[in-house]
Formats: sequence, C-alpha cells, structure tokens
Amino acid sequence: MINLRTQLTYNSVIFRFVVFMCNWRNSTFEQETFAPSILHKLAIIEVPIHSLAGYVVLFKTPTRMESVKWMMFTMHICGAYLDLFLSALSTQFFLLPAAAGHSQGLYTYIGVPVKWQAYMFISAICLAGVSILGFFESRYNALVKGRGTSILKVKKRLFYMIGHYIYAFVFILPITFTPPEQISGKFYVRAMLPCVPQEIFDHPDFFVYALDITLLTWIIGTAAFIITGECIYFFTRIVLYLSSTKAKSEKTYKLQLHFFIALTIQISIPLAVVICPIGYIVFAFAASHFDQALNNISLNMMAMHGLISSAVMLTVHKPYREAVLGMFCYKYLYKKLHRNSLHPDGTVVVLSSSHTAKPVIERRSHI
Repeated sequence: MINLRTQLTYNSVIFRFVVFMCNWRNSTFEQETFAPSILHKLAIIEVPIHSLAGYVVLFKTPTRMESVKWMMFTMHICGAYLDLFLSALSTQFFLLPAAAGHSQGLYTYIGVPVKWQAYMFISAICLAGVSILGFFESRYNALVKGRGTSILKVKKRLFYMIGHYIYAFVFILPITFTPPEQISGKFYVRAMLPCVPQEIFDHPDFFVYALDITLLTWIIGTAAFIITGECIYFFTRIVLYLSSTKAKSEKTYKLQLHFFIALTIQISIPLAVVICPIGYIVFAFAASHFDQALNNISLNMMAMHGLISSAVMLTVHKPYREAVLGMFCYKYLYKKLHRNSLHPDGTVVVLSSSHTAKPVIERRSHI
C-alpha cells in the first residue's frame, strides 16, 4: 500500500517533468543485455593486454626511465581497473540523466549492493584522473623544478598527491550515504522517464541513487574541473619549459622531449575516445535528455579507455615496444639477424646484446 506522502510525491513529480525529453525505440541498443554482450567478451581481451602492459612497466622499464616507473604503473593500474570494472566487475545499466539503474557483473553476482557499485564506478573515474594528474605533477617537478628538492618539499608533494587520492574516494560519499526511499524514488524516476518500459523498474536490483541530480552534477562537475584544471596547468608549464631556450644537454633535452611527446600521445588518444561519451553525458544532464541507446553506447566506449591506453603505451614508448617485440618475435628476429650476419666470404658478424657495443668480427669457414 502506497502511503499518502508517496502518492503526493508521485503527483508532484509528474507535473514537474512534463517536458522531460524521453526516447525509447525498443531497439537492441537499449536493452539491459546490450552492454554485457559486448563488454564481458571484451574483458577476455583486456586481461592479458593489461597484464602484459603491467609486466613490461615493472620489469622492462630501462634505467633512464626509472624515475617515472611507479607513476606509469599507477596510471596503468587505475586505467585498467576502470576498464575491468565496466567490462566484468560491474557493467552499468544507468538511466541517465536520472541517477538510477542497476549493474550486471561479478560484484552483482557476489551480492555487492548497487549503490556501492555506483560509488566505486564514480570513484574509479576520479582515480584514473588523479593518476594522470600525479604523472604530470611528477614530470613538472622533475623537469621544471629540478631534482634537487628538500625534505620539506618532498613531504608537501606527498601530502598533495595523497590528499587527491583520498578526495577521489570520499567526494561522492555524501550522495552514497543519503539515498532516497526507494519506493517513492522509483515513482520519481518513473515520472521523469514515462517512455521506459515498466520491467526496467521492476528489476530486483534497480536502485535510485539520488533524486536531486543538480547536487550530484555539481559534486562530479567540481571534481572534474579541479583535476582537469591542475592537469592543464602542469602540462602547460612542461610544454613552456621544453620549448624554452634554456641551456641544457642536447641529448638530455631530446630524451625528455621524446618521452613527453610519447606520454602525451599515450594519454591523449584514450582521452579522445572518452570525450564523446562524457560530452553526451554532460549534454544529457544539462538538457534533461534521455536516450538509453546513447547511454549504453557511451558506457561501452568508456570501457575501452584503459585497453587503448595500454596498447598505445606499448607502442609509442620505444623501450616498451622493443621489449614486447623481443618477447614475442625473439626467435624470428634471431634467425633473421643470424642469416643477415653471414657474409659470402665466410665472415660472421657476431652482434652484441649491448646497443652501444660494436659488432665483433670473427672469420670462420663454411662447413
């Protein structure tokens, strides 16, 4: 039996969202099964690629890149976790711009409440952003500020980054700990989205995360603005430094420049993939526009961010590219080099494993 208060809430919501734009085509792209049918299979590809990328960063990072090793690894782990979260752990089916829906994946199977899965999803996005910020901050202090730092400055940097990681875990908690009463919440969302089939709302795990999407938008928007602004600041300062005419070792300068360009490519290509879905989500909230097909497609695109990032990282950074080629093409390359090293006059060029060592020429006779 629905009490009077719930009925009044329902009636007021109907009048409030009369002009809410709601589209439902009853297509495959709008179904609950659309995202899992793609993302669960994608996880099978993601796990080995992310594992390979993590292994290469940990064990194949050359000495000259040792200072950025752990920042690279942290950035990789955060991006990979976001990918696997959406693909296998908690595939989202959210009715954006309403903060409601349910999840499908391992977390749902083991009984993790939907509200905490939504919390982990938003926090995972923020963590990925903070890890990118941490890398730019590290490069800024190494290049612009210089390596000679005091203990006090190191502690300040440590508190700065730890504070950002803590913020990523707690900034959405006020919404998480104050969910609406679910019966009235479902009526609220039902009135917002009259075009959505009733069976969506009847799903046993359907959960209304928040009624006031204005507050939710401001909290998430503020976090995005802060982290993005800091990344732009550090990126701009690094670019200005590298483009300056300050006296520096030509070799060191080229190494720094090439690495920064490779890093920028590594970050910018995956970001380009998620700009469209994020842009649509912002538009959906701002214009009160609902289209579940675009919601599902946007989440699918976001789930490919880490996979593309790992693939680009293994491609654009020369040491990692050579390490992967050496792991999978060793026998082929060895035979090719051995065949090319045999001269017609019986001279064999024995190639040293060191890049700087000169070839050793030995004279041997054909058998």
